[in-house]
Amino acid sequence: MTSPSPTRNLIQASYDEVPYESFPFPQSHPDRLASVATMMGMQPAPVTHCRVLELGCAGGGNLIPMAYGLPHSEFVGLDFSPRQIAEGQKMVEALDLGNISLKAQDILTVEESLGQFDYIIAHGVYSWVPPEVQDKLLEICGRHLAPQGVAYVSYNTYPGWRMQEAVRDMLRYHTQQTSDPHERITQARELLDFLAENTPTERNPHANFLHAYLNFVNERFVPAADNLVMLHNELAEINQPVYFHQFAGHAAGHGLKFLAEADFRATLAQNLPAKVLAKLRQFSGDVVSLQQYLDFLQNRTFRQTLLCHQVIRLKGKLAPERLPDFAVASCALPEQPDPELHRPTVVNFRAPNGDTLSTDHPVTKAAMLHLSEQWPQAVPFPVLIAAAYQRLGLNASPAEMNSDWQLLATNLLRAYGFNEDLVEFRLVVPPFVRQVSERPVVSPLARYQASQGDHVTNMRHEVVKLEGLSHALIPYLDGSWSRAALLEVLAGWSAEGVIEVSRADVPSHRPSGQPTALLPETLEQALASLANAALLVA
Repeated sequence: MTSPSPTRNLIQASYDEVPYESFPFPQSHPDRLASVATMMGMQPAPVTHCRVLELGCAGGGNLIPMAYGLPHSEFVGLDFSPRQIAEGQKMVEALDLGNISLKAQDILTVEESLGQFDYIIAHGVYSWVPPEVQDKLLEICGRHLAPQGVAYVSYNTYPGWRMQEAVRDMLRYHTQQTSDPHERITQARELLDFLAENTPTERNPHANFLHAYLNFVNERFVPAADNLVMLHNELAEINQPVYFHQFAGHAAGHGLKFLAEADFRATLAQNLPAKVLAKLRQFSGDVVSLQQYLDFLQNRTFRQTLLCHQVIRLKGKLAPERLPDFAVASCALPEQPDPELHRPTVVNFRAPNGDTLSTDHPVTKAAMLHLSEQWPQAVPFPVLIAAAYQRLGLNASPAEMNSDWQLLATNLLRAYGFNEDLVEFRLVVPPFVRQVSERPVVSPLARYQASQGDHVTNMRHEVVKLEGLSHALIPYLDGSWSRAALLEVLAGWSAEGVIEVSRADVPSHRPSGQPTALLPETLEQALASLANAALLVA
């Protein structure tokens, strides 16, 4: 085996010196991969009993929560930064997880003995490594992916990254004399602020882009003190975007083909006008070229591509017949108060991002209303349609039920293809509870993470930022503290001035004069927020 190149040594040293913040990526979860694969006609391994490999797992922030939530599946994580692996191993040992193995290993040294995996994940690796490592990554996906397996690979893409590449060049030029990573981040942010503030904005696309890019960096999810994403992205030794057709061709060389995007709406492009989509299909001779023209049209900067073996025959359309295998969730709320369900009047269900599902179908309206009340939990499709009928008080004939079933499935699929913020599908219902018990329990995973900082992973594989009382209560929510005991803790904090208990209709109080009558309400609000964040378990 050849020794690592100087570039690879520099990359490893940067991650050992300043570890990359490791977070969960919901779009890479085996349930997401299996759900999309099932939609496309595959028969992937059951998520509850599968084998998962993550290449470039960093500190395990993505893989460890998967292992915690799927105790009967096996997980292997590889990363060439010993420091990051050591940090992940601390969490594995703290949670006493026996179904996960984290190894400090160079991707180039992976051998056949690693075995087969149902799901392979490589998030934030492909564009940030030398060509030989890119090739090895896809070789691993081709060689070690089970026959019905799914691989997830994310990477930066052209043409969208062309303008970001210019910013990267400016930042790297400005920081070239500095080796200290934190100083490089400070200098890069200083230059970006300077350019955004002093570039004339009137009729200047360059200035507009700089302002937009600065907002993007400011809003990007990283701890505010460090901005380490910038160090390992814009300032990285390697950051090489590719055109989608180049990536697809590279994957094909290893026996793999495009399955879909983890962001499923990017696969279907249902949000485009019909005549635009028709023209794109006229330009395109196959799926790969269609996706490439979509990137040209949308100026895409980043992809999260799912791959499968070339021999698999995929279905191009979503079929309602597949929905009984899924559970459905939706956070969309009806725009109208007390929506009319029985009459064929249109009701709009709006997601937080503004997208809407509009329907006059009574069963769909009743189902969406039920989902809004059950959020963030997913409801098995057969249970959902039964709940809709119960809400409507219907006793339909078999023919009417079949018609309603088909129409509900079609409406949900259309919404899913448009935006997963409207409707999401899962093959596994996440194991959290919506009702607060007498002795509330936050998952051991979140309790451990809360002891390390204010960001935790919920049972939906999402990041949740804890604040105030919700964060302070976490250590006490292990099932051994009753509501009465928790109230005593709050009373002590209130008396000491640690927390301030108030209500909008009650005048502000000094810490020494806290209204203890409000403590039960305060506790219930904090516990409810944790339940709504999918952090409570049975």
